[in-house]
Amino acid sequence: MHVALLTNTAWLDEQLQMFRHLVVGLIDSGVRVAQVVPDLLPQDDANTFGEVITWRDSRWPWVRDRRLVAVADQLGKLGVDVIHALDGRLWDAAAGLGRRLQVPLLLQATSVLDVASVTRHARAAERLRVAFAATTQPLRDAIAEQAAEDVPVAVIPPGVHVPAEVTTAPRSSVLCAVVSGTGELDQQYEAVLLALRELVDEHPQVQFFLDGQHADQHALWQAARRLRLLENVSLVPRRLGHREMLLKADLLIHPQAVGKARSLTLQAMACGVPVLALQDRWVDYLIDDQTAWLADSAQADRWLALFKRVLEHPDDAAALGQRARKWIGENRRPSDYVAATLDLYRTVTGESMKFPQEP
Repeated sequence: MHVALLTNTAWLDEQLQMFRHLVVGLIDSGVRVAQVVPDLLPQDDANTFGEVITWRDSRWPWVRDRRLVAVADQLGKLGVDVIHALDGRLWDAAAGLGRRLQVPLLLQATSVLDVASVTRHARAAERLRVAFAATTQPLRDAIAEQAAEDVPVAVIPPGVHVPAEVTTAPRSSVLCAVVSGTGELDQQYEAVLLALRELVDEHPQVQFFLDGQHADQHALWQAARRLRLLENVSLVPRRLGHREMLLKADLLIHPQAVGKARSLTLQAMACGVPVLALQDRWVDYLIDDQTAWLADSAQADRWLALFKRVLEHPDDAAALGQRARKWIGENRRPSDYVAATLDLYRTVTGESMKFPQEP
């Protein structure tokens, strides 16, 4: 089997570690892998044991699709027999490559935004074999409602490596927390900033690093200035792979329910970093008091109570990090992610399972 993994800059910015696990796991399973990656990806981040095809990413969907479809000749020469689009924004390009090469498609959904495109792409099953993979059970159920009954739809949770035993106690007397959201100022994000204003009045030494999924966080900076938070808040510049550095923080906060599975959250849990998040019905790994402490509504007083809980009961926060770490080790293993993905490849290609031979 020869698989082409389609990636873009936005997806790799969130899922770089998961991509590495997938590539290595597939190669270890005897699958030939063509990594179709943006040319901005550092060379060290592409696995040297698989083929690497680079393309120039774009913020414009029609340009992005055209450039990706242009690699069809290279993939054809390699003999690729399945296209795996790892982000919903690449589904159109994957469909174009599938038609050009006449090979099956695996379309992966990580966000509720992907559900709206399911019906259109499921129609391609009339001409090409198509399967969908969702990163959470709620996303899988929503996709299955839109797709035809004969279109395979599976839930394949991403897997992350659980490192050796880590210490979850505060690393210093000053709490350093990462607030990771979309980077856009909305009502949900503003509730967190209002809570921070009250928290700083009581704990003036706390430091918060604002990490956004979009490059422009100017509105957040303006809000922080208005609330007199600039001495306690820093904006994290966006750079491919930078989010792995954020795992050294004492606390990870997700201020918004964005309906998106993020490996950053799973990695933080695996490292024993306590997670605070707004409840999100699309994200099944946010389990209150087991993997995270959840705010049930986007209200400043809810967030303030959670922040004080971390500061005033650090042992409880550390225990939460350990429970999440244990849950990740039992439920989000990279080997399970690779095995489930490989099973779906076999389903969509019709390749039979290989069984051990009798001695």
